[in-house]
Amino acid sequence: MKIKFYIIILFFALIVNSCAALRNGGKSNENDIISYTTGWYEDNGLSPKYITYSREEVLLLLPEKKRKSPRLDFFIDTLDVLDNSERRLLQRFLYEDLSCQEYASKMFNQVKAEYLKKKNEAALYPDRPYDWSYTEAFDGRIYYPVFVVSRSRYIFSGGAHGQNEKIFFVLDRNLLSKVELDDILVNGAKASLQKYIDDVLRERYHAAPDTPLTTIGFLNDTAGVPDNFFITRGGLGFCWNPYEIAPYVMGTIDVILPYSQIENLINDRGKDLFRDL
Repeated sequence: MKIKFYIIILFFALIVNSCAALRNGGKSNENDIISYTTGWYEDNGLSPKYITYSREEVLLLLPEKKRKSPRLDFFIDTLDVLDNSERRLLQRFLYEDLSCQEYASKMFNQVKAEYLKKKNEAALYPDRPYDWSYTEAFDGRIYYPVFVVSRSRYIFSGGAHGQNEKIFFVLDRNLLSKVELDDILVNGAKASLQKYIDDVLRERYHAAPDTPLTTIGFLNDTAGVPDNFFITRGGLGFCWNPYEIAPYVMGTIDVILPYSQIENLINDRGKDLFRDL
């Protein structure tokens, strides 16, 4: 029974690998992994036209030392799509007009070049830590009118801690363009948004109304209205990365304002987008 079980498992593994190779133009590479994504969502499950392209690399800084060598761990995960117009939309705004494979290679080569600059120093001071890490992933939600995409990066290149960054993109699938915050707001809306945002942060950190945010650890008295925004069925969201409005220890901060609260601040284009989500 055990032998039969292992044969069945091996058979299915071969099928999965073969399908991945077909989606990659028939080419197979142990560092290039293509699979259906679990980080993307749409109402009825992810359509087969959406796939991810991932690349994982390990680079030894001093390969002659083998296991004792400092190392760079690199991982990137991207979304690809079989529809040509949507593919161009993603490539334009997410991947610098490159294919997923080209973008992954470009990012790896950039990080690799910076890491290899440490080679002589690491050879002179073998007791110091020289391990690096780079992770980049794209995920989000696919609605009928828009892609709502987040690009998350984590970079560790020594020091007390790594650097986190999360940037959102709202991409109009009909107009094949990026939606900017001003595209969906009425004139003068940002002053009201700023007050709503500050009120949410005061409540979250148990501060009294109208208290300056600096009294609860923020860098300024108000958080302002960032261009780093996203939309959901629940409302309009904003995101700040470490050090933008607060110390690193407070992490990435996000706020979602309910649509019912801000509906009067949204213009006709914005209302159309929210209505179709």
